[in-house]
Amino acid sequence: MDVISIKLLTNNLEKTTAFYQELLDFEVVTKNQHEVIFRVGTSLIRFTENLSFNTIYHFAFNIPQNQVESALSWLQSKVEVILDTNEQSITKFEDWNAQGVYFYDNNGNILEFIARKDLNDHSSESFSSNLIRCVSEIGLVSDEPLTLAEELIQEYGLNYFEKGPILSDFTALGDHNGLLILSRTGRNWYPTQHPAQKNSVSIKFTVENQIHTLDF
Repeated sequence: MDVISIKLLTNNLEKTTAFYQELLDFEVVTKNQHEVIFRVGTSLIRFTENLSFNTIYHFAFNIPQNQVESALSWLQSKVEVILDTNEQSITKFEDWNAQGVYFYDNNGNILEFIARKDLNDHSSESFSSNLIRCVSEIGLVSDEPLTLAEELIQEYGLNYFEKGPILSDFTALGDHNGLLILSRTGRNWYPTQHPAQKNSVSIKFTVENQIHTLDF
């Protein structure tokens, strides 16, 4: 699974544009008074303004597996990094053979840089936004995550992530390149105390070279 684009909402387009363009150095593809589109690696992120929007998203970006420390240093000069439950800046996901760094954007969205060792992706460059490979995770919130998972598997030919887990309140579909993260409503987004809430998201993605659009 590869994420081509995600479409999200923001209640402040100007501040969102400033955060992603000026702090994270994402390329602006296009911008008008209603929306802005950024390119990040092989993916696009579209923010559309909705002044009444007041929930948060969780999404993640793949980075090279040897760049976690450098990515952390790069982020710490720009934003406040979220510590994990062990009070560490870098979270180790033993089951997923990966490491991640979490931070907030201007909207309170929970973002993550994640380095997946199974992808065997290395880079000798100094870390910058140019080393962000793609959007690799987007969270979907449902009262019944496993019911939603089965519906998505049937409709789009997805599979449960081979690393797991498959739990009543949390599971993932896809692979190391792209994952749909399914959380039960009210379950806290790791590593924060922010409960997952339903919101509007549109995802364009490929499964076995077939392009799909999921409006959720």
